[in-house]
Amino acid sequence: MKFGLKHLSSRFHLALGLSSLVVSVLLMAQFAGLLPDRDGPLRAARVSLAETVAVSSMAMLDEQDRGRLQQVLDFVVQRNPALRAVRLRRADGVLYLQAGTPEGASVPPALVPGGGDVGSGSTDTHLRLQLVQGGTPWGQAELQFDPLRDTAHWRSWLGSTELLLVSTALSCFVLFYFYLRRMLRHLDPSKVIPGRVRAAYDTLAEGLVIVDPAGRIMLANRTFGEVVGQDPEALFLVPVADLDWLQPHLPGHPDRPWHQVLTDGQSRRNLLMHLTDAGGRARAFMVNVSPVAGALGTVAGTLVSLDDVTMLEEKEVQLRLARDEAEAANRAKSDFLANMSHEIRTPMNAILGFAELLRRGWQNNPQDTRRHLDTILGSGRHLLALINDILDLSKVEAGRLEVERVPCAVHQVVHEVADIMRLRAEEKGVRLVVALPEALPATVLTDPARVRQIVTNLIGNALKFTLQGEVTVTLHMVDAGRAGDAAPRLAIDIADTGIGIATDKLDAIFEPFVQAEASTTRQFGGTGLGLAISRRFARALGGDVTVSSVPGQGSTFHVTLETGALDDADWLAPDALTAVRRSQATGGAVHWQFDAGRVLVVDDGAENRELVRLVLESAGLTVLEACDGAVALDVVEREAPDLVLMDVNMPVMDGYTATRLLRERGCTLPVLALTANAMKGFEHQIEAAGFTGYLTKPVDIDALLAELAAHLGGRQVAGVLPERSPVVAAAAATPLPADGGPIVSRLADHPRLSRVVRTFGHTLPGKLAAMQSALDDGRLNDLADLAHWLKGAGGTVGFDVFFEPAREFERLARAGEPAELERVMRQIQALARRIVIPHGEAAPAATLA
Repeated sequence: MKFGLKHLSSRFHLALGLSSLVVSVLLMAQFAGLLPDRDGPLRAARVSLAETVAVSSMAMLDEQDRGRLQQVLDFVVQRNPALRAVRLRRADGVLYLQAGTPEGASVPPALVPGGGDVGSGSTDTHLRLQLVQGGTPWGQAELQFDPLRDTAHWRSWLGSTELLLVSTALSCFVLFYFYLRRMLRHLDPSKVIPGRVRAAYDTLAEGLVIVDPAGRIMLANRTFGEVVGQDPEALFLVPVADLDWLQPHLPGHPDRPWHQVLTDGQSRRNLLMHLTDAGGRARAFMVNVSPVAGALGTVAGTLVSLDDVTMLEEKEVQLRLARDEAEAANRAKSDFLANMSHEIRTPMNAILGFAELLRRGWQNNPQDTRRHLDTILGSGRHLLALINDILDLSKVEAGRLEVERVPCAVHQVVHEVADIMRLRAEEKGVRLVVALPEALPATVLTDPARVRQIVTNLIGNALKFTLQGEVTVTLHMVDAGRAGDAAPRLAIDIADTGIGIATDKLDAIFEPFVQAEASTTRQFGGTGLGLAISRRFARALGGDVTVSSVPGQGSTFHVTLETGALDDADWLAPDALTAVRRSQATGGAVHWQFDAGRVLVVDDGAENRELVRLVLESAGLTVLEACDGAVALDVVEREAPDLVLMDVNMPVMDGYTATRLLRERGCTLPVLALTANAMKGFEHQIEAAGFTGYLTKPVDIDALLAELAAHLGGRQVAGVLPERSPVVAAAAATPLPADGGPIVSRLADHPRLSRVVRTFGHTLPGKLAAMQSALDDGRLNDLADLAHWLKGAGGTVGFDVFFEPAREFERLARAGEPAELERVMRQIQALARRIVIPHGEAAPAATLA
C-alpha cells in the first residue's frame, strides 16, 4: 500500500479545508484594514518626533548656535529610550552633528545624502527629513530608532497578526476535526447497508470491493481489508488504482477492468491480476468485475470480486519448473550420449583399422608395425581419457564444465590426433597434412584432453565434408611476443578443400544439432554437436573457435588457446619439431640422461622404491631410499639430496606432515608428491602442504623422467631401441584376460624390472592375510592403509587390475561400510589367485583359498 496525503481520512481533508478557509478570511480582513494595527500609533509618534527635531534644528541652524543645537539633540536622545541616535548631515554628505550611537553602528544603505519628506528612503527604525536654510536645501536630519518588535524574544509575538493566523488555523483544525468525527459518523455510507448484509459480505472468502465512477473504494469487506492490511472502513474513498498492483494494466488493455466496465457496462470475468499484500508478498487473484446499476439504467459503479489463486499459481510454476528441469536433464543426457558416441567412434575406428592391418600382415617393415602399434596405443589412451571424463562429469551437475591447466605439448597432441585420423583420410583419398611453419613453445598451460577433443572434432568435420584435395592443420602463435606484453595465444588452423559454408550460416553451425543445410545431414551424417562442443571447450580454455569459408572452395576453422606465461618457455624451431616427430614415427625413442643428481625416494612400499630406483639409476641418477616421512627427515638432513619423491600416505609419518616440517626447517629443495588420489581439487591440498608438484600412481615413467629433467637439468637423447623400452611398457595398460585366465604384469618380460614383480608376488600373500585379519577384527584404519598399499604397489609393478578394486576397498574402509568390504575383498582375492610372476612361476598368492 502506498501512503501519502491523499490517503488520509476524509475527516482530515475536510478539517484541513475548513481551517484554510478561515485563515483566508482573516488574511483578506487584514489586507482590507479591518484588523487593528498594533504598531501604527508607535510609527506615528516616531514621525512626529522626527518632524519636531527637524524644525528645531532648522531654527537653530539659522541662529548659527551649534552648541545649543548639540545640547538639544542630546536631550532628545536621553528622553526617548527607543531613539538610538540623531544626526545632522549637510547636502554634500558631511556629518555636521550627531547625538547617541556613533555613525558607524547600524546605518542602513538607504541613508545616503539627498532630500525628501519622511518616508522617502525611511524605515521603521531609520527616518530622515530634509533641512532647509534660507530657502535652499541645507542637508537632512537622520533619526535611528530601536525595532518596533524584538523578534528574538517570544513575547514580541503576542498580539501579532501572524500569531493570530497560526492560532486560528490550529484551533479551527482541531475543532473541525473532532466535530466532523462526530458528524460524519452519522453520514457513514456503510451504515446504509444493513448489518446482516455486511456480516454476510464479511463472511465471504473472496475479497469484495465496490468502486464508484471516480475509481474510489466505496465499500470493502473484511477479506479484502486483510489482504491490504487495513480496516475496511479506512479504505473508504481510497482510489483502488493506488493499491500495489504488480502490473500497470492488463495486457492489451490501457485501463483497469473496472474502468472498462464503467465505460461499456459489460462485465469482465476470470481476469488474472497480482497484488502485493500487507506482508509484501505478491498474491494472484482471479478478478471478476460487474456493473452496479444506477438511476435511469446508468452505471453507478462496479462490484469487484477477488478470488485468491496464489497457491494454484505457485503449484503451476513449480510444475512448469520441474518440467523444464526434466526436459533440460533429458536434453543434457542426449547431448552427452551424442558427444560420447562421436568421440569414442573415431579412436575405436583407428584401433580396429590398424589392428586389422596387423592381423592381415599388410605391414611392410618393423617401423610401420611400430607406428601402427603406437597409433593403437594412443587411441587406447584417448578412450581411457574419455572414460575418465565420463566419471568426472557424473560427479558434477549437468552443464558445469571443468578444465585443468597443466603443461601440454600441443604440437604432439595434434600429431597424435592426425595419426588417428589419417587412416580415414586415406580411405577417402584425401591428404591430411600437419604444418609447423614457425617456432612453438615446447609446452603450454592448457587442458590436453579438451585440446584433443577440439582438434579431433574439427579434423573429423574437415574430412567429412572434403571429397577430394587435402586437409591442412597449421600451428602458429598469434598476439604474442617473446617479451610477453600481449596475451599469448596458440593458434590451430584446420583448412579443407571441401564444400564450404554459406556466409549466413557461419554463426548457426556453432549451435547444438545445427548443420548448414538439411541436405548436409542426409548426405554426410553427424549430429551437429561437434562444433558447439569445440567452441565451448575453447572458450573455457580462454580462447575461441571461429570460421571463414567460401562456398565450393573450402573452409578454415581457427582455434585460439591461452598458453599462460611464456617468459621462461623453451621454444622449438620447426626443424626441431620435425626431428622429434620423425624420431617418433620411425620407431626411435627419446631418453633422458642426467649428468649427476641425488634423488630421495620416500615410500612405504618396497616394490615402489625398487622400481623407481631401477628407472632413475638407468638414467644416471643416484637414489636414496626412506620408508616413511620420519626417516626421510633424517636422510634429508644427513645426505642433502637434490630432489625428493614423497608418497603422501605412509605409516609413522605421512608425506604431508614430512613436507610441512621440511618447509618449516627452511628446506627449499623440490619435493614431488606421489599419490594415487589425484582427484580434481587435489592440487590445492598438495600446494598447501608445500609440495613442488605431484605425480600419480601407477607411475608413468615418461612423466616421472620429464618432471625430474625440469628440476635437475636432464637432456633428451634420441635413439633406436632394439626392444620395447620400459618407458613405453610402463605407460601401457595391463589387459584384463577373460575370467579365470592368468594375469601377467606388463613388466614381466623386462630383464631388470621383472625382479620387482617377483618381490611383489612374494609380498602379496602376507598383505592379503593381514587385510583379511583386519576385516575380521573390524580394524578399518588398518584395512584402509593396506588397501592404499595395494593400490599403489600393484599398479607400479604392472598389475593395474588391482588399482580400481583397491581404491574402492580403501574408500569403503575409510567411510566405515563393512557390508561392502566383504564383496570387494573376495574380488581382490580372486584376482590375486590369477596373477603370474616372471619365468612362469605362480605367485604365492595363488595358494590362497
